[in-house]
Formats: sequence, C-alpha cells, structure tokens
Amino acid sequence: MDNDSTQLELSAEDISLGMKNERTVIIESANPVYDGKAVRVRTLRGREFRQITAKIHVGTDDLAGSFAFALEACKVGIVTPGLASMIEDIDQDVILQIGQEIIAASEPKEDEVEDFSQAKKAN
Repeated sequence: MDNDSTQLELSAEDISLGMKNERTVIIESANPVYDGKAVRVRTLRGREFRQITAKIHVGTDDLAGSFAFALEACKVGIVTPGLASMIEDIDQDVILQIGQEIIAASEPKEDEVEDFSQAKKAN
C-alpha cells in the first residue's frame, strides 16, 4: 500500500476474522492413499510460533530439527477435522510437506520485515 492511500486501522474484529482464514494444501506423496488429497490448514499464531521456536531449535542441515518443527506446526495448524491428532501416524514426507506449507505461510517475508522496520512512528 502506498503512503498516499487511506490507511485502515487493524481492529480486534479484524483479528477475529483473520484467525478464521484457512488455505488448502494438496498432498504430493508416493503413497497413493494420500496423493492428491486436500488438507485444510491455517497459519500459526504469533504465540504458537514463539512456543514452537522456543522448544525446537533448527540448525543448518538439521533434518531432525526440521521434521520436529514441521510436526509441531501440523499439530496446531491443521484444521481438517481429526487429522491433527493423528498426524504422527502419517508418512513422514506428508508431515514435512504440510508442516513446511504452514511454516512458510506463517513466516514474514524479508521485504515485509524491512518495510515494518522503516515504518513511520505514530504520533
């Protein structure tokens, strides 16, 4: 949004509406039972993201850490009824795919962080 347009202020009602926002992940798996099926997910809330990152530290080329992070993201970010509670029983490639989709949608983009850091302070 450019600086010349009218700015709308975020409200508590907007937060409630935003929390209902979902997206669909289409699974790509060698397992024909899962391949092509849809899973509804949501982004992680700030509190949830912080709790996961405080519990799980992912290093460079850290497959175990990446998997653990994806698994935790699935546990809270999957909204398709009944799936989150059974996520540990699903093939690991599916857990990674869904978890990475949730994480990617939950992380700010680098240019958004830069824009935020340069935002004008309120008077």
